[in-house]
Amino acid sequence: MKLHALSMIAGLMMASNTYALTNLDLIDTHYLGAFDGGELYGEVFTVADAGTINHALTFNITGALYAGSGIFDLSLGNITNISSLTAQIFAGNSSTAYASFNPSPVLGSDLLILPFGTYFGVGNYTLKINGQATGNGAFGLPNGAYTIGAVTLPVPEPETYAMLLVGLGLVGYRLRQKNRAAGQTSLN
Repeated sequence: MKLHALSMIAGLMMASNTYALTNLDLIDTHYLGAFDGGELYGEVFTVADAGTINHALTFNITGALYAGSGIFDLSLGNITNISSLTAQIFAGNSSTAYASFNPSPVLGSDLLILPFGTYFGVGNYTLKINGQATGNGAFGLPNGAYTIGAVTLPVPEPETYAMLLVGLGLVGYRLRQKNRAAGQTSLN
């Protein structure tokens, strides 16, 4: 589990060059984009005012995919920017969470992780971020900031699974032939 958290952090760091910077109010919505697999996404969200954060970030899935994602509470210097950070994903207009982010076993609640390989079907989703912006905004810094990083993988087509099964079957058949030949040679 620690390796999973470290790989998510490494992925977030590698994607940091592709991050956009988005300023949101305490209660705000933002469209993250449409995804169909094979993407690396990253964005930094800042909050100017201190108080309760209630963000609704919407996105669309246009092709079934598996995803891993992390939400990292950015601490600027010695300032702790967000406390009680939570994140959940909701499908369509459902009030029941589709997927929940869990605290990292290594970094705790400063890094929330969506289990890698979480399946998303085609549809509309909302990522809800909640917490308390606790920074002091000194020196022009925001009162809160967090980063979202995600990696998406397309779901293989049924033909891919069929080819995999045929390939495994052929390998198994060949190994069985090889073992029979080895057994007959030792009897002679």
